[in-house]
Amino acid sequence: MLMNLGYQPTVEFKQKLDVMLEAGVLELVWITEDIAAEAWTVFERFNADKRWSFTDCTPYVVMHRLGITEVFAFDHHFEQMGFHRQPALT
Repeated sequence: MLMNLGYQPTVEFKQKLDVMLEAGVLELVWITEDIAAEAWTVFERFNADKRWSFTDCTPYVVMHRLGITEVFAFDHHFEQMGFHRQPALT
């Protein structure tokens, strides 16, 4: 975000995230060593034909652990992973 929008918009975005966290609208999940290890396993298992980055694999692990089936994202990899993506793009 910093490289695309600049310093001030990045700081403002972080402030908005803080407000949503405090209000309980947003939950923050830190990537632990256990999650990272599982994400590497997913990366190694599926990347023969999917081209998922490690960054793609970390939310895959977190979402499976939390039972999340729907995601707001523009990245088609989430559909490949079996999640229902919104907005649905054709």
